[in-house]
Amino acid sequence: MKDNRFKLTAIAAIALLAVGVGLGAASQRFRGEANPTSRAGGGSESQNPLHLNIPQLLANVIQRWQQQDGLTADVVWQVDLFGQTIHGTGEYTQTGRGRSQRHGLSLRGADSASSIQLQQAVLSTAPVLWTQWKTNIEESASMIRLNEITSVDPNMPRAGIAHLIWRLQNTYDFNTVQHIRQGEKLFLLLQGIKKAGKEQEMNLLPFLKSEADGISILLDASTGFPHRLQWETLHDSRRVPIVKVDLIHIRGQVSANTELLQPKTIVPDAKDQTETYRLAVSSGAGGRY
Repeated sequence: MKDNRFKLTAIAAIALLAVGVGLGAASQRFRGEANPTSRAGGGSESQNPLHLNIPQLLANVIQRWQQQDGLTADVVWQVDLFGQTIHGTGEYTQTGRGRSQRHGLSLRGADSASSIQLQQAVLSTAPVLWTQWKTNIEESASMIRLNEITSVDPNMPRAGIAHLIWRLQNTYDFNTVQHIRQGEKLFLLLQGIKKAGKEQEMNLLPFLKSEADGISILLDASTGFPHRLQWETLHDSRRVPIVKVDLIHIRGQVSANTELLQPKTIVPDAKDQTETYRLAVSSGAGGRY
């Protein structure tokens, strides 16, 4: 049991590294008007009773948050694997617009016995994506020179929530959308299934292999803000959460924590993964999350 716990700690770090800024409480499943074990299939009428153009909806969300200069949120995350659960908290921030946009993310585990620390930032001094994570048994750091992947798609957001949603849209077929009401707030629950062929390609969640076949995104119905993202396995008609991330306590300003955008080094000797990342987001690769 203890070995699995430590293994899960390292895997949680990799999962959250791959999720990157997949943010949106992680201890809660979707509730309200929707069934948390909603069907992966079903007729088109039941899948999209609102008759929304889902690709256009996601395109609008990407455009909206690519133009948001100043955003900070607290993060709650949870990873469920091997019959064990690792969870924790963190902070996210973004600044700038369009090609100048930057983001910073810091996550930590709640269990001191299996500690985890992760930082990711598009540095304020240069267009470099820097990611580092450290647990009590493993550590890793990587860098990606963003200017060298602009040829992939000149319209591809390079940072923040916009980039995450762009990659998810290229990885999953979103064919289900419905209203979710929580108190006085109205949300849109979008659910998708991994596109054909993605399972056999290089995966940014390597330990999950083909298991992360489903994704659920909870968007604010009025602003399109992604309050919750949930990666799932699909078992017949059930969606079982693997990685859940929530954004809470949203503020329309850049965080006062300067280390989010210019993190201190906690792991030396970062690996250059520019080419790997370029291939991952190339046309046909699907930006696998």
